[in-house]
Amino acid sequence: MPGGDLSSYRATYIKNQIDALRDTPEIIALWEAGSAATGTTDEYSDIDLMALCSCSTDKAFALIEAVMPPITHRYIEPSNSGSDLKHRIYFHEKAPKHFFADVGVLSQDSEESLKELMAVERHGTPIVHFDDKRLIKPHPIDKTNWRLKLETRLKELEASFPIYVIQVLKPLDRHQCTEAFAFFYHGLLRKLVELMGIRFRPYRYDFELRYLERDFPQKEQDAIHEYMKYVDPGDLRQKVASIENEIKDNLDIIKKQGIQLG
Repeated sequence: MPGGDLSSYRATYIKNQIDALRDTPEIIALWEAGSAATGTTDEYSDIDLMALCSCSTDKAFALIEAVMPPITHRYIEPSNSGSDLKHRIYFHEKAPKHFFADVGVLSQDSEESLKELMAVERHGTPIVHFDDKRLIKPHPIDKTNWRLKLETRLKELEASFPIYVIQVLKPLDRHQCTEAFAFFYHGLLRKLVELMGIRFRPYRYDFELRYLERDFPQKEQDAIHEYMKYVDPGDLRQKVASIENEIKDNLDIIKKQGIQLG
């Protein structure tokens, strides 16, 4: 059974990484994030393996890659200027269908980035495999500061929506339908999802379409799915009007109920 094969492969993969890296001085902590940390692992889940290192991230990746199964494809994610966390994704020879390893490496000096990764409401509770210095410390988000962050973002979203409406309607009037749909998706729809995120998953409001089926009620899922369908120009104008109402309704609900952090 494919699910069983993947489960067995995952367990063996993790064990081999732990056994090989535990006594590597430069790798001072190793843990799992992603679905393992949130308790949502299924037969399609990849492995999100995180390492804290005392060396350069490039050297840490070299040490990790040296003990991996044969690598058939490697993707080095572009650096994010707002984070010290570095990511690489690996495909392996003879791995089960859908499997890949998403490996993140962080320097032990990157205290702020590590703190963000340890916010359990956003990333779940890490599955720690070794951490002799006890540096991996999950913690709850500071709700006061997070509420201020969401209130600021809410104002930004509300102010930006009218601009994106124009950016969709303008190319429609120019008979540039592909451009209109691109602005509809990347502007209006993404912002609506973020707004719904503030309502239904405030700690992960910025996760865009990821985990939508898990986090949003069915009614909101259905609305998003409908907006994602490509349509002719006449229908797109109707969708703009509809999504404007959806945006207003969500804004009104949040303003009346307040931001619910739980």
